[in-house]
Amino acid sequence: MEDSMVFAVIGAGNTGQAMAGYLKFKGFTVKLYDRSEWRFKYLKKNPMKLSDEIESSQKIDLMTTDLEKAVEGANFVIVSTTTTAHAEIAKRLSEILTNDQIVLLHPGRTGGTLIFKKVFKENRPDLKITIGEFESSIFTTRTSISGTTVHYYGIKAGVHFAAIPAGNTRKIFQILKGIFPQIETAQNVLYTSLSNYGSILHPAPTLFNIGRIENGLSYAHYVEGITPSIANFLEKLDSERVTLGKYFKLRLKPLTVWLSDTYGSNGDNLYELLQNTKAYHKILGPNTLQHRYIVEDTLNGLVPFVHLARKCGIGLPITESLTNLIGHLLGIDVISLGRDLNDMGIANMDVQQIIDYVSNGDL
Repeated sequence: MEDSMVFAVIGAGNTGQAMAGYLKFKGFTVKLYDRSEWRFKYLKKNPMKLSDEIESSQKIDLMTTDLEKAVEGANFVIVSTTTTAHAEIAKRLSEILTNDQIVLLHPGRTGGTLIFKKVFKENRPDLKITIGEFESSIFTTRTSISGTTVHYYGIKAGVHFAAIPAGNTRKIFQILKGIFPQIETAQNVLYTSLSNYGSILHPAPTLFNIGRIENGLSYAHYVEGITPSIANFLEKLDSERVTLGKYFKLRLKPLTVWLSDTYGSNGDNLYELLQNTKAYHKILGPNTLQHRYIVEDTLNGLVPFVHLARKCGIGLPITESLTNLIGHLLGIDVISLGRDLNDMGIANMDVQQIIDYVSNGDL
């Protein structure tokens, strides 16, 4: 892909800044949007410092709180906001995007692309754009508290990508493979949606470390927060996710295989694999229960799993027990508040129709 390509990155949190810095490092024009001006306080005066897996200093071409300015003239619009903002961002983008722009969710988590597809269809049915998503963030990253440095603790060796309709996946892949050599094509966006490993690795360990969190104790989320017993629980939780995939004719990677393939981690079980995943060693656990690891990854990760399972006529007893317990802990009805099939535009479809929809883009 030519260096003249323009990328708009939506969201200037950890993932958004990491994406913007990486693309600029690759030589592209990058425009970074966030709704909060304070995100740019340091970056508007100084270059973005990239550290660890990438060592560089880059100046982002445009940083703005004006979404229209950010996406104007962009070939790719990469959405790196929290999933709770997906519907709002989709609506706003539907009003300003032009034909032939490509929207990529990084990541889509569970059903992200389906939400964008529904919102675009409702608001701009004549809009001719392509929508795709990554199964997870390409980077394991954190931005320093001062905002001076983006730390790339890991760059994943393999990340699946899919578009809707699935026939567009290969077309976008041909463009992206030179920019992100680690990406692999997935069967469809159901594959990427159900490969939401964050929903396995984040909510349950956060719940099980509530004592540390409420007592203000700092801990490494993956290395200290996931003990052998917790890891054993997560393997059982993950097996329900893999089973759900079979009902949509998907062969999903178990979390243990994904860790080995993505990070080159070694171990005979999940606990050992996590202990040997270097990129995770510096990632701290939440310091509050109002954190995306438990709120967002439950509402927009685990809850959609439950709804999709019910569509298939099966139960996910471990997943449902976990979501209910988290709901009671947070004092909210997570099943009714979380992302559902109506949000994704597939409530009135049966399982085969959902498969056909993600394959063809329409029924």
